[in-house]
Formats: sequence, structure tokens, C-alpha cells
Amino acid sequence: MKRNHYLVLAGALSTSVLLAGCGSSSSSGSGSTEDTQVSGTATAPAGTVAFYEPRTPFEVALNFLVPPVAAAITGLDPIEGADVELIRVDDDGNQIGEVLARTSTSITGDYRLTLPEGVNLAGNLVVRITGQNSTTLRAQVVEQDVDISPVSEFVLRKFISQGAKLDQLVVTDVVKLEGRVEAFDITLSDANNLEQAFAALDQQVGDFVENQVAVVAGGEGDSTGIAGNYRSAAFEFGLHDNDDGSNGTYATDLWMAQFSFGAGSDGAVTVNHTQEDFAYGSLNGSALNQSGVYYEVGLDSFDESFAATYTGNGILSITGEFEEEIDGDYGWRFPAFTYNLQQVPDTGLFFLLANEAAVRYSTVDTNGDGEKDAVDPQAKQGDEVFRSLEVFSRTPTAFTDSDLTGTFGRVFIETWIESGVLEVETEINTLTFPGDGTVDSGAATGHRIGLVAGSTEPTYTATTSPAESDLTIVITADGDITSVSPAGAQEPAATDGFVNDDANFLAFAESEGTDDLNAQMNKTLAVKLPAQAPTVAGKTYRLLFNSLTLGNGEEMIMNSSKFNTLLSMASNTTGSIDGTFFEVIKAGLGGDIEVSTEEVADIEVAVSLGGSEPTDLVVSDEEGTTTLEGFFNEDASLGIFNVRWQPTGPGNPNELGLAILVEIDG
Repeated sequence: MKRNHYLVLAGALSTSVLLAGCGSSSSSGSGSTEDTQVSGTATAPAGTVAFYEPRTPFEVALNFLVPPVAAAITGLDPIEGADVELIRVDDDGNQIGEVLARTSTSITGDYRLTLPEGVNLAGNLVVRITGQNSTTLRAQVVEQDVDISPVSEFVLRKFISQGAKLDQLVVTDVVKLEGRVEAFDITLSDANNLEQAFAALDQQVGDFVENQVAVVAGGEGDSTGIAGNYRSAAFEFGLHDNDDGSNGTYATDLWMAQFSFGAGSDGAVTVNHTQEDFAYGSLNGSALNQSGVYYEVGLDSFDESFAATYTGNGILSITGEFEEEIDGDYGWRFPAFTYNLQQVPDTGLFFLLANEAAVRYSTVDTNGDGEKDAVDPQAKQGDEVFRSLEVFSRTPTAFTDSDLTGTFGRVFIETWIESGVLEVETEINTLTFPGDGTVDSGAATGHRIGLVAGSTEPTYTATTSPAESDLTIVITADGDITSVSPAGAQEPAATDGFVNDDANFLAFAESEGTDDLNAQMNKTLAVKLPAQAPTVAGKTYRLLFNSLTLGNGEEMIMNSSKFNTLLSMASNTTGSIDGTFFEVIKAGLGGDIEVSTEEVADIEVAVSLGGSEPTDLVVSDEEGTTTLEGFFNEDASLGIFNVRWQPTGPGNPNELGLAILVEIDG
């Protein structure tokens, strides 16, 4: 399996980034509209229906299609003789006032109309056609060349669903977004209604569009408040398959990286990537009893800069392009991806959940120099899926031991692999810092699940660890945690972690292993706790969820949330979840990958706030119970949790992971 570096840094990032801003229909329009004409083409699949014509189940479910040299939305026919109406809409998409202008499409689907005097290009100015059974297609009039199609309607619906202020959208940003969607290779044809077209688009590019819409709708922010040096720590699950069914791979990837964020005007940010420590462990084979271990660690240095956008709602967004990587006999194609880092309000802390994928091909020598330099698109070898959770933390400049005081809540996740064995473990406890360079670690409780060759079902163990006192912790002036050692130790016990600039958040990422034998990877997060239970009523949180399920028959399932999955707290004891979740399913180590998505709405969450004790968030249904056990920070703007799922009735937990809650403007 390809080791997936942070942000696919081998070249997936483009310096051309979707810049978001706030404007109005007058300031962002084209100025005088005297004799301004709007024209375009209206298209839809034959009979005004649309549907995705699948290529492979993997590509469908993963929102991913590799673009050919000239990618486009295909399978659309001109809509002839349709009435085209120019209207204003409110933020719910409903018409405001009278129709502003009318025309009809020609036999080729083309139309042309003149904007009335005083009407400017804007995100809430729409051209609309209505077909049989009152089906409609709309397009935002944000430039003079406006095509009306399922894509334009799909993008408008995404803006509406995310509560965007349509009249304040910067028109050039909307144009860029629609253009990026049209760069995907998608075929729409042979179905019964437009809703199937929208479902197909959502399945293929929904996550990509939602991430970009969140940026456009957020408006520009003041990036001066986030400038500084940063460290990141990431933990990633990965699965890959082979098209010939010969074998497959499970992998854990761990990395810690160094960055700087430079502030620019209008929300622009320059991100410099300078260094990355990594550890990678994988289990490969046709089945667990035929598996082998690969383990690798390393340090990479970089001198890379790329553009980003900081929005008014605390998103730092980096847009990657379609990318192709070559490494000997294999090459990978990565889809375009938007990396949205969500800021903890008014801090130098950001969190990123990346739902990424690649398609693997054989490579060819195109110029006869003896070196393979391109993928062979006719020789697809397999699919690879990655799910990573990463924190970015601004570093202090003059840290001293006295800065780190109080009690912290700690959550921990670890994976262990050896031939025939895969285990995942989580743990929770508290850490107390007196401010003198020592730490007391409280007794820990946890859970361990596993797959063992020859067993028909996963294993489960409830775990405990004793308390430890007077551990010596060494932290440098820039917040680098270099060792944590038992009292009286002759040699310091090296570790890799960091503390943030406010000294109220800690992260560790550690590994050990031997190639061909075993690999152990773990990640720790800790937040400073309030003295009493905080108030969460009325708050809205972005939920970043990443877990692994181990099932019967050596089944492996990666579970993760999409960016716009939210927890809304009605009170201190109840909340609800709305959003979408991915499942990446592998029926055994050598099995094929299958991916599904599930939209949820108003899923009830029972909350037990702990303050200095653990907080539990519980979701129950007829199949089982999901428990998020962890801690909120002092003002409840950030929550860190271990994830556990247990089936209803007899049976043990078989899903473990991490979840992050970041407060956003509801």
C-alpha cells in the first residue's frame, strides 16, 4: 500500500485556491447592467432525467472518478423549447417577487436574455426552467455565460442546505466552484427522474462540493490571528484491495509535521511545510493466516509553500487538484480534494478529518528511456482508501514548566499488528500537572478489540492501567515534548509530543516495531479540564468521527463522518446529530473494498457532562449503542472522545476510534 503523506504532499496541492469573501449583489456584480445579456445552454439527460452510469462500485461509492484528458459531465441532451425565467430567490431558494425576464430555449437548448436595468449578477439571481411534473432546473446568474443543468441545480441546493447568504456570495467564487465540479468525469443518462441525477452527483462529488461550499459561504476572515508556527499530529486507518483478488492490506499511518501559517490580506494564508516524522505499519496478504508485516519510519524535510484561505467561520481551506503519482511499477491517481481545517474558536488549534482515496495502476515507459513514467489507465490494479484525523497546534515561543498546570483529560488510541493479528485499543484517564516539570497519570480504563487468524469472531478485552506519580516530563521552549520518564529513571524515556501556545492542549504520536515482525502505533490527545461541568446548551459542534470496526469473518470497516456532520445541543443533557457518514467495508484482508454513505437527521444524543470527570455522549438504536467517552475543555469549545460501539443484547464492543467536537457558529 502506498504510504499516504499529509495532504498527498508529493504534488496534490495547487497554488490556485478557491478564495472566499463577503460581498453583496451590488458590490460583487458587474456594475452597470445596461444591455447586459446572459446566455447559455440548458441540458439534461433525455426526457429531463439523469442518472449515473457506473464504472465500478468502488468509484461510485467513493465519490471518485479518475478524469481523462478532457473530463466533462456527459450524457446530457439539449432542452429545446423550454421557458427560461429570470428570478430572485431567498436563502431557502424560494422565488422573491415577480419574474424579471423571460425567454425560451432554441432547438439546440441555447437561450439568451437581457438583464433588466438595475439588476446585477449575484448569487441570489437565478435562471429557471420548468419541465414536466413541475420539475425545475436552476442556475445562479454569477456570470454572463450561464448553463442550466443538473450540476448548476446541485450546487445551488448545496448552498441553500448549508444556510448560505445567497445575495452575499462573491460571484467569482461560485463560478470557480461550478467549473471544478464540471472537471469531474461523470456520465448522467438512462434513468427516470432528476432526483436520481442529484443523488448520483451527491454520491460522486457531494463531499467535495460540501467542503467548498462551506468555504465560499463562510466569507473571508482575518488571518492575522492565526499566524505562527504549528505542529501537527495525525493518525490514519487505511485499506486497499487488488482487482485480481490476490491479496489486500490493512495499514496504520502516523505522522507529526511542522508548518508555518503566514497571514495575508482578504483571508489569504501561506502555509509552509518544512518537516515530517512518520511511521507506517501494514498487514498484507490474502487472509490473516497468510499475512506479513511491513514497518517503516522516517524523517522527511520539505521546502514547500501553498496557498490557503481562512474564512469568517474559522475554516482554513486548502484545495488539492486531481493528481497522479508514479513510483516504479505502480502509479496512483488521486481525486481533487478540499482540506478544511476547522478552528477551535479564538485559538491556534485546528482539526482536520480527511476522507481520501486513490486508484492504483500499473505504469508504462512512454519515451523508451527505460524508466516507467506514466500510469496505464487500462491496467487498473486496485483501490486504496484512507481516513485520517489530524490536529494542528500553534507552538509557544517561551514555554516554561510553570505554564503547564491543572488537570487534563486524556484519550488514547493504539493499533497493533503482527502476522495473523490486528488489534485496536482505546484508553481514557486524567493527567495532573503541578507546574514543576512533573505529571501524575491517573488510573486508566479502556477497551481492546482484535482479529486473530483462525477465529470466527473478533476478540474483546476490557483493560485497566494503574496510576503513576511523579513522572518527569521534559518540554522545550517551543512546546516540544521530548521525554516522559518514571521517577528515578536513569535514562529519559524519549517520546514525541507537543503542547500548544495556550498550554491547555497536548498531543503525542508514538510508534515502535520491527519490519516483518510487528508494528505498534498510538496517538494521545489531552485537554485542560474545567473545575465543574461546562455549559453546552445551545452550542453547535462539528463532529469529526473516525473509527474501525472488526467483524466476523475477519471483516474490517472504516467509519468516518463528512465535513458537514453536526451535533446540536438542545440542552446540557440532550442533543441531535445531522449529517452523513461513510462506511468503507472489506470482507477479510484479501477482500474487495465496498463503500457506502448514510445520511442521518435528528439522531438523538443523550449527554452526561462530567466536568473534571469523563463526559459520555450516547446514541442508541435497535442495533446497538454508540458511546463517545471523553472530555470537554474549559469553555466547552473543544471535546475529545474515544468511540465505542456495542451491539444490543449479548455481544461485546467491536468498534473503536476517536471523535472530535469543535464548536462552530450555529
